[in-house]
Amino acid sequence: MYIDGRTSVRQRQGLTVCLPKTPHPKNVEDYRLLTLLNTDDKIMARIIANRIRPCLAAILHPNQHCGVQGNSVCEAVAAVREVVANAKVKKTQLCIVCIDLSEVFGKISHTYLLAKFKAHGFNEWFQQRIMGMYDKVASEVQINGFRSSPIPINSSIRQGCPLSTQLFALCLNFWRRYYFLILAHLYIKCE
Repeated sequence: MYIDGRTSVRQRQGLTVCLPKTPHPKNVEDYRLLTLLNTDDKIMARIIANRIRPCLAAILHPNQHCGVQGNSVCEAVAAVREVVANAKVKKTQLCIVCIDLSEVFGKISHTYLLAKFKAHGFNEWFQQRIMGMYDKVASEVQINGFRSSPIPINSSIRQGCPLSTQLFALCLNFWRRYYFLILAHLYIKCE
């Protein structure tokens, strides 16, 4: 798979099951969707993740914590607390903006993902290996023991995939620039 860049339809296909979040689920929201991936696909993702990991430190912003080995979300929380404490001590105004990215994993298009790999300078051979995992991806849904026919998936980064946080971090790295431009514009308007 890694050398030839060829994967079968079954290797790229997942099985989505519905797990109850509550003891007695009544609504759709009471279920968590979990997609089980092919083992070959997960091994391929682990190989690619190990190859990308050394490059991330040079590509991503130093404050990026998602997908970067050795960085923890606890460090990000500590940094925010330090900034707030510093603002209180110095009696300076502070604006903290929280952006909810909880639904973003499922909305990143595969075309956008490929564009980010090109923009970051990954060679075409490597891009083909990554996109080979996302090209013509489908998932069957299993409910009460019955399986649907395959449903094509044209956008999303697979949660639980060994490569997912790194892919998300690469996409987020480009969004960061736009957020800072928006925040700078808002700051100028407030003054």
